[in-house]
Amino acid sequence: MVDRTVRKTSRAARRQAQTRADLIRAATELIAERGLDGLRVSDITERADVAFGTFYNQFKAKDDIVEAVVADALVGLAGSIENSPASDDPALAVAATTRAIVRIAYDDPTLARLLVNLEHAEARFERIIRPQAGAVLERGMATGVFDIDDLPTVLTMSIAAAFEVIRGIVDGRLGEGADLTCAAVLLRMAGMDAATAAGYAHRTLNQ
Repeated sequence: MVDRTVRKTSRAARRQAQTRADLIRAATELIAERGLDGLRVSDITERADVAFGTFYNQFKAKDDIVEAVVADALVGLAGSIENSPASDDPALAVAATTRAIVRIAYDDPTLARLLVNLEHAEARFERIIRPQAGAVLERGMATGVFDIDDLPTVLTMSIAAAFEVIRGIVDGRLGEGADLTCAAVLLRMAGMDAATAAGYAHRTLNQ
């Protein structure tokens, strides 16, 4: 009896998780197509193929799913650090993933605008990105690729810099190529000389 109850609970939890994922996917697609102003709960549930009331079993309001969309995107970006084809080379991994993260401001400006305008946006960004970014820097230090005296400070400054570059692109203060500059600067913060850092940043153009 206990095993049957556990299995039933597990199935229900999986269904709930799948429904939530379907709603987030639908909202992501609709935001990309119509922008935030055109986002309606009824359209989200129709796209996700669930009943209207199901939305409110998962989210209290439209703003909550918007936050979930941004968080989901950030988790995906953080995962890209670990799964980068360049992950065997810490310097190339830093350059490639920095560019990928910053380029959301060029490739998906609606999502980037949501990211920088969310409440406590910088703290959310750092909390999600920090573990994987820290692991890459630590690996670079262990292999002698990076020369960092104060890892926590450099890590904090690097994440803050990437966030501010995204904000600068969204605000129109920074133009095309800011992702390359950001990647090179972060590598210099990790102890690389300017020429080597720039070389790694430009190598990622072919990644």
